[in-house]
Amino acid sequence: MTTWFHSTILATSLAACVAVGIASASIYSNVADVAAPKTDRLPVVTDVDTAYRTVETRMDGVSVLTRLPVAEVN
Repeated sequence: MTTWFHSTILATSLAACVAVGIASASIYSNVADVAAPKTDRLPVVTDVDTAYRTVETRMDGVSVLTRLPVAEVN
């Protein structure tokens, strides 16, 4: 009974380690294709046709984005 119990624990631990390894590998497989660098995720200037500009205000732990018409920014 003790051998069976310890074998079950060992098999479960091995299966969990393999699952975590596969999940970690899938996250890091195509990092360059999945997300852009943080600074490129939000364009600072929108299309010329819309005439709006996005202004970012940063504080400790907080980033506030405000869309303003170009006339108010200048």
